[in-house]
Amino acid sequence: MGDVLRLGGKTLTRHAKRLSPAARAAARADRAFDARWGTDTSAQVTMSGLDFPVELQRLSHHYQASGAHMVEVVIAAAGVAPEKFTFIDYGCGKGRMVLLAAARFAAAIGVEYSPKLIAIAERNTQAFLARGGAEREPIFWKGNAAEFLPPGGDLFCYLYNSFGSEILNGCLVRLEEAKAAQASRRVLLAYVDPQHGPLVAGRGWSVLAEAPGLTIFEAPSARKP
Repeated sequence: MGDVLRLGGKTLTRHAKRLSPAARAAARADRAFDARWGTDTSAQVTMSGLDFPVELQRLSHHYQASGAHMVEVVIAAAGVAPEKFTFIDYGCGKGRMVLLAAARFAAAIGVEYSPKLIAIAERNTQAFLARGGAEREPIFWKGNAAEFLPPGGDLFCYLYNSFGSEILNGCLVRLEEAKAAQASRRVLLAYVDPQHGPLVAGRGWSVLAEAPGLTIFEAPSARKP
């Protein structure tokens, strides 16, 4: 009964947030983004609607797009020059953040397991580019995010609480290995709704900046034993 009540409370909380003036304004802005660029990025997709194998469903969360304003929010919070970084969105879904990042960063990569969402993201990319949204075409990588090998150079990683601690830990290992292989590079993680923030901090990542619902981490120069 306790679990049922907790789940019911979470559902009511999400519903209340959707009904708040700020949430309604954000929803209007998201719809305006899609209307402007001819894209499909706003509609939420539950896990039951995704083509994930059962073993990954329990490790992942449903798809909900970040607000179109979030690219500028995380850039400002980190205080970096985006044109010096490659942007990586872990759990990119339909690709909204990747599209916007393509116009601001040196390169933009979306990492996503779902072939269904990747197909939508690629269609969105063509519509976005056709209407002049960005000059550089982003790249989409399909597979388990924990297996993605980051490219060289400075990295600006983005995560909207797309999955649980097991996959997140695998992503951190890959990023730390990338940092160790090129010690002079910077590796940042903008973690929105950072439910597993203690896991990141526990691996030696430092907090570069914090705001409500957002923590910017930076990879350590050397992993703590």
